[in-house]
Amino acid sequence: MYRYIIYFLIPMFILLNVVYSEDIYVRLIPEEVVSEGNIIKFNISIENIPKVGDIKYYDGTEDGGCKGVDIYINYSPDYLKPYGFNWSDICKNEKIKSYEFKNGTFVLSILFNKPIEENFYIGEIMFIPTKKGETYVNISGVISSALGIKYDGIQDYYDYYTKTFKKYPKTKFFGAKVIIKEINETNLTNTSLKLSETIEEKNFENIKSTSTSNIINRIYINPQVRKPEVIVKEINITEYRPIVKIIVNKKNDYDISNLFFGIILGIIFGFIFSKFKK
Repeated sequence: MYRYIIYFLIPMFILLNVVYSEDIYVRLIPEEVVSEGNIIKFNISIENIPKVGDIKYYDGTEDGGCKGVDIYINYSPDYLKPYGFNWSDICKNEKIKSYEFKNGTFVLSILFNKPIEENFYIGEIMFIPTKKGETYVNISGVISSALGIKYDGIQDYYDYYTKTFKKYPKTKFFGAKVIIKEINETNLTNTSLKLSETIEEKNFENIKSTSTSNIINRIYINPQVRKPEVIVKEINITEYRPIVKIIVNKKNDYDISNLFFGIILGIIFGFIFSKFKK
């Protein structure tokens, strides 16, 4: 009887192992740090990424790899002071990326020029311990494929190989535990490294500074009349229609015929008004 149970459990174990191996892992390494007052460092690791082509649609479209990463790391400001972040070698030359420490959260985003198809480190995040005790550093976020689809275990596709519907892998996140035994006063007085960086915005600023194009903020219109000069003061483009505010600047010279016509109209208006008054 035990033999039949073993025969049943072996394929179940293999099946579960296959399903488990499809998950993508985002980890803080090491998973536990004991600090005697020294600076605490974690590597952010992404593991078990499917290769481009491992996911293949019925029409031959291939997907896989890691094209984009958004990471959120929550830490306790009571125990940890942000010290800085260093990009890994595989990330440091990418043009679209950013990170920021703010109010107990570290936010990171990066878009790769070419999908990554192997395990890799995003970078190293560093903290200064400020209080004795135990605390946890939690991590979450989104990993996206070459086609920009989230690895969340929800999106499905019709598989080219099995001719069945399958789901994209899901991503599992693993944080870390921090045990602080001592506080180093020297470290506490250290100034933090750069706590934010946005490479994309820097590139955009460089493009703007070297551009030869000019922003036109005043438009002149020459109307088909002799006297008024119309200046378009403001143009607000909305989803439905443009709204234009104009100012009409009239010249100081007047045509004598216009003046005479205005006097005649005034006399006629006065005569009509006196009749109604009686």
